[in-house]
Amino acid sequence: MQHLTGLDPLLDDYDAFLLDLWGVIHDGNTLYPGVQDTLTQIHARGKRILFLSNAPRRAEKAQTRLLELGIPTAIAREVMTSGEAAYLHLAMQAEGWQRYAFCGPERDRDLLNGLPYEVATPEFADFVLNVGFTDDNEPVSYWMPLLEASCARGLPMVCVNPDRIVVRLSGEVLPCAGQLADAYAALGGEVRYFGKPYAEVYTLCCARLAGIEKARILAVGDSLETDILGANRAGIDSVLITGGILKPQLFADDESALNVRLLEGLSQSHQAFAQYTLPAFVL
Repeated sequence: MQHLTGLDPLLDDYDAFLLDLWGVIHDGNTLYPGVQDTLTQIHARGKRILFLSNAPRRAEKAQTRLLELGIPTAIAREVMTSGEAAYLHLAMQAEGWQRYAFCGPERDRDLLNGLPYEVATPEFADFVLNVGFTDDNEPVSYWMPLLEASCARGLPMVCVNPDRIVVRLSGEVLPCAGQLADAYAALGGEVRYFGKPYAEVYTLCCARLAGIEKARILAVGDSLETDILGANRAGIDSVLITGGILKPQLFADDESALNVRLLEGLSQSHQAFAQYTLPAFVL
């Protein structure tokens, strides 16, 4: 693992960059310092940029958020999300499902709009669609009656965001759909995941980047268990951003000194190994 201070030394070695959003580009509300310039420079060198997010919504909505944060249209043109991967899979109707029980906020109820599915109670549903929590302070226990009723009927869960948490620049920790998936699995329920680190979303990304060899694609993310593990499984080189979700652990003793030994231990624990680290997505 090579520890770098900026991305510039790698730009000539790769033709496409697969970039995580939350923890690398923004924290949901604000771009990270230096991100705008880094993206501009990568784009100016003729490199492909494909944003890959575990956002539980269609790619168009994630793209709109990038535009709202000031990323130019020419740079934010290509986006893939876990929600998009789930939508494309469910559009094939391979399982013959018709109705689903819904876990998530109102803003994401439109995920399956345009597809022939209906929302139902667990009693009448064919599967559970898990996009996450209603608000940032909601406990898992709020959803337990629906999860228990669904599990009792043997309904599979479609988890549209494998992340368990995300972190804002302020350090605030927000819960994600992966926590509800953990609870459902603990009940004995079947969970089907879409997004990083699972293969289907990488297949979609590589199709978007057709013509570029995998050896010339570099994935950038801040999570070992999603971004880096997913890149490893897909046969793609990766950069771990150490100033994202892992910052409280990796810089607990000294905010200016990366705890390399701890990082190596975490990498072994997750069996996820990045080729490079960066403190932030900067040149």
